[in-house]
Order: sequence, then structure tokens, then C-alpha cells
Amino acid sequence: MTIRLLSVKFYLLIASVFLIVASMAMAEPTRLTFLHTNDLDQMSGVKGHGGFAELATLIAAEKERSPNAIVTFGGDLISPSILSGLTKGTQMIELMNAINADIAVLGNHEFDFGPEVTALRVAESNFPWLGTNVYDQDGKIAVNAESMVIMEVAGIKVGFFGITTPETVYLSTPGSGINFGGIKETAERSIKALKEQGAEIIVAMTHMAFSEDIKLAQEVKGIHLVLAGHDHVPATLVENKTTVLQSGANGMYLGVVDLDVEYVEKRGKKRLVVLPSWKMVPNRGVEPDPAIKAIVDKFEGDLDKELGVAIGKTAVSLDTRRSTVRSTESNFANLIVDAMKDEVGADIGFTNGGGIRGDKVYDAGTVLTRKDILTELPFGNVTVMVEVSGDDVREIVETGVSKVEDVAGRFGHYAGLSFSYDKTKPVGERVSDIMVGGAPLDPAKVYTVATNDYVANGGDGYAVLKGKKQVIDKAAGTLMATTVMNYIQKQGEVSPTTGGRIKAQ
Repeated sequence: MTIRLLSVKFYLLIASVFLIVASMAMAEPTRLTFLHTNDLDQMSGVKGHGGFAELATLIAAEKERSPNAIVTFGGDLISPSILSGLTKGTQMIELMNAINADIAVLGNHEFDFGPEVTALRVAESNFPWLGTNVYDQDGKIAVNAESMVIMEVAGIKVGFFGITTPETVYLSTPGSGINFGGIKETAERSIKALKEQGAEIIVAMTHMAFSEDIKLAQEVKGIHLVLAGHDHVPATLVENKTTVLQSGANGMYLGVVDLDVEYVEKRGKKRLVVLPSWKMVPNRGVEPDPAIKAIVDKFEGDLDKELGVAIGKTAVSLDTRRSTVRSTESNFANLIVDAMKDEVGADIGFTNGGGIRGDKVYDAGTVLTRKDILTELPFGNVTVMVEVSGDDVREIVETGVSKVEDVAGRFGHYAGLSFSYDKTKPVGERVSDIMVGGAPLDPAKVYTVATNDYVANGGDGYAVLKGKKQVIDKAAGTLMATTVMNYIQKQGEVSPTTGGRIKAQ
């Protein structure tokens, strides 16, 4: 009898084990899907690549595949573009609302029109903007943004925090009343707070250098996913068990991250297991969403009526590609600085490559329109003239090549000035053979420099210019785009060249 009873218990034990194993085998993890874009300041694609209406189609398809989808945006929406220069970005908010975005992080270009405009655009959004490290003078989260957000999706609590690059103070115009907290400190504090509020999955939404995203994943524990923006690179990697994704720019790719989430019990303890997978969906040749296309067409139709006016012709191919204007001499950049120097009669014309935004090549023979120039110079900057010493000129030129290996926007272009540089040398010691007006730079001489008001006030790292005497200030100056348009109209046909102004050793 005793033996029989033990056998029954044994069989019951075996049966219960099989039931547990079977239930474990049948259980599936919960899939959370993140549909991510960043740096989306243009409404339409280029040659069938990109575009808001097409992006909406891709998002709808991914939502059909994975119902637990969250639509995220990595910053830089309301600027720069021609239309945003006129509307201050209202059309971009309307479009982002139309595709039902769920959450976004502030980018540096959200501040291009000042913090008051940023606050208005954030208030008009049907989704929250994260500004976890963006504070006003009272230490509160600024411009109507949120510090942190928790969403419950399929029973899983997903916690979000956002980091905007502290370099925004000189990359844009946030004003003296806006402060940006440190990256690591913000992340560690946010993770702790989100977990205390019950967040199970932690997502950092960032707008900063991609190298900083990787560093964040390396140094800060507890982040499952970093959804990034700022550097315009379509890239995904896993660092220290943290998935990091950035989807390029202007909707040319839809970044998709699936997180398969489940709790596994071992020795009486539950452990969260997160398995990531990802893909980069190209937005090329996609059928546009009709409703979104109608919004885009309306805005572009209004814009074309205003800006389709011809101003002149180019006899040569013009190169405004991002990779060119941020790293080497560009004939289009030379056209700009020639126009600025000519308009105010300065010794030197100077502008930063990051202010040139068309990212294209114009074929020889192209008839240039107002729209073309405003596409290239969308920020609404004004041509000003400052007085600086020869030593200041040297510092300006050194600053211009201080981050050339990073393809940074501060790369400088000049009229009336030439120089050589060696990027293998330490920052601040790279430049040699500076010539102004055909003569060697005189450290003690006072020179006049035609530039844009943004860098004249210390923007893009040009601290040397802040506080310098402005012979022509913003109030008295001409819109930079108008300066260039007037110059082209006066010439009738332009044929700018390269060679001799910037020599890389």
C-alpha cells in the first residue's frame, strides 16, 4: 500500500511538471514595437526617397504587423526649412499630429526661433515632448515639455526620459533663460525615478552626438533602449545590453525596434528578460498616405506661389551637400561669403557650413529661384559686420577646423581670406599661412568681417565673436538669404569656383 501511494504521488508530480513545462512552452513574450524617426524638417522626399506622407504608410504597415506599437520622434522638427522660416514650424506640428506620434524629445533646432516659439509649438502638439534636462531660470522643466512619461502598453509599463544636447546653447538660440543639465546625471536620476514609479522598460530618447549615445549606453545601467537623433545617421547597435537606434534624417528610413519582454521565474524569483530585434525600413518608392499627402500638397502649393520666382542662373554645378559644406571648400559656400563681403564692403566674408541646408547638387545651367536660396539658408539669419583683431581672425579660423573630423557645422568658409590646416595637429594649432586680401594676417590689425548674426553672437562655438563691436548689427542688417539673392540677381549668371581658399595638408 505504501509503495502504491508513493507511485501515485510520483505520477502526480510528473504530471504537474509536464503541465508547468507545457504552459511555459505555450507562453509567449509580450512584443513592444518602437517606430522611430528623427531630424525630420522637410515635408516631402527627394527623388522618391523620404517624405511625410510615405512615412505614414510605413507606420501604418508596421502597426498592422505589431499592434503594441509606439511612434517616437528624436528631435529637430520645427526647423530648418523654407516654410518653417515663414511659419515658425506650425506645419510640421500639424503633420506630426496627423501621423499620430506618441512621444518626442526636444532637438536643438526646436529652439531656432527662441524659447517662446518652442513653448507654443509644444503646446500645439497632441503628444508630449520630453525635455528632462531642459530647465528654465526657476529650475523647472521649460517650454511646456515633460520631464518623464510612463505609458502602459499591453500591460507593460514603459518609462521614457529625454536628453537634449547641452550644445544647444550655441547650436541654436534658446536664450539666456534656458539651461541644459548634464547627460549622465540626468539619465541616472531619471532611471531611478521611473523605476520608483513602476516602470519596467526604460527608454532614453536623446538628441545629441551618436558617440554620446554609445557612451550613455556604456556608462549608465538600466536603459533598455536609446532612441536617438541629431547626427543624421541610420544606425543600430547593442552596447552593454542597451539597444541604440537612430534612423537617419528626413524620413528616409523608419527605424523599427521590437522588444520581446517576459518575466521568467527561477528559484522563486521573477526576472525580466528583454530580447531586442530591429530593422531599418527604407522610405523609397512608397505609396503616400492620401490624407497626409493632401496636407503636404496644400502647404507646398502655397509655398511655390510665393517662392517660385527666378533670380538668376548658374553656369557651373553647385555643391551644397552636407558632407561638402562641413568639411571642405564649397563653391556654393564661396558664393554666399562673396555676396556677404560684397554687400557690406568688409575685409573678410565668413559663414559656418552648418547654416547651409539644401544638401544637394545643382546642375550647371540650373535657373535658381528664391525657393532654392531659402532652402539653402532657411534659418532667417541676418548679414552683420563686426570688427575684430588679427588674433581674433586666427581664432575664428582655428574654430572653423576644430571639429572637421566630426563633420561639424562650425566648419568655416571665407571670402578675402585663405589658409592651410592640418587636422592631425592639436585643436588650436592646426592653421597656418593665413592671408587676408593677399597679405599675411597682421595680428594687431583691426579687420572687418561680414558674417551672420548667429555666429556673430557666439553661435556654433564661435565664442571669440561674442561681444565684439558690430558695425552693422541685426537691426540694421539684411536677411542673409536676401543678400545672396540680390548678389545673384545683380550678376545675372554666377560661376563660383573652389581652390585656393582652404588647403588641407
